[in-house]
Amino acid sequence: MNKTLSQLREGARLRADMIHDSGAVGDSEVNQYVNEAYHELYDLITVADEARLFAVNATIPPQVGDHSFRLPYNFYRMVSVHVRKNDHYVAAIPADPSRYAELADDSLDTGMPKYFVRWDINTGERFVFVFPAPSADALAITYWPQPNELSLDSDQLDNPASWLEYVMIAAAIRMLNKVERDATAQLLAKRQLAKRITQAVYSTDFNYPRVVRDLSYRGGGDNWSW
Repeated sequence: MNKTLSQLREGARLRADMIHDSGAVGDSEVNQYVNEAYHELYDLITVADEARLFAVNATIPPQVGDHSFRLPYNFYRMVSVHVRKNDHYVAAIPADPSRYAELADDSLDTGMPKYFVRWDINTGERFVFVFPAPSADALAITYWPQPNELSLDSDQLDNPASWLEYVMIAAAIRMLNKVERDATAQLLAKRQLAKRITQAVYSTDFNYPRVVRDLSYRGGGDNWSW
């Protein structure tokens, strides 16, 4: 099912009982609330399915340091990092960034690849650090991309009906809070929807996304959200 930004905005107004009260909360503000609500839903689902539902595979990342690789511009959360060793891939495990010196010391290598993600607050870029240092073409990175932003009235969300309902209700709650009106009923409805959505996502067997390379590897995959 899909709805445009215009439809989501009107749906939020209906659920806030503010169809004929556009002066209190303008369209641009409702658009912002719709996007915030969608991001809220996105995070809810990320937790429910360990970031796998919308996961994508990164192309070969550019290496920027001995151990660091630049992540895609739309990186949001890490799902998994695998490192090729000989003829198979091994799942890397999350590491503590504060132990960088120890991790970078190859003489202390335990044979199990490790990684951590770091965000450059000045540039907004994200990097993954992998130990011991592999070549870029030996890395297989799966990540959850950032949620889309809706800006044009014709922009669409194509999601299950319950997800779209959650977005409209969550946006309506923000509208009611803005004008200091009671949102108890909407909060209850959102809580019930959140439970339904997370239960449905959690109970569904979402496989890892289709890969562009043969990732036959030994060991289990560790998921890590930073």
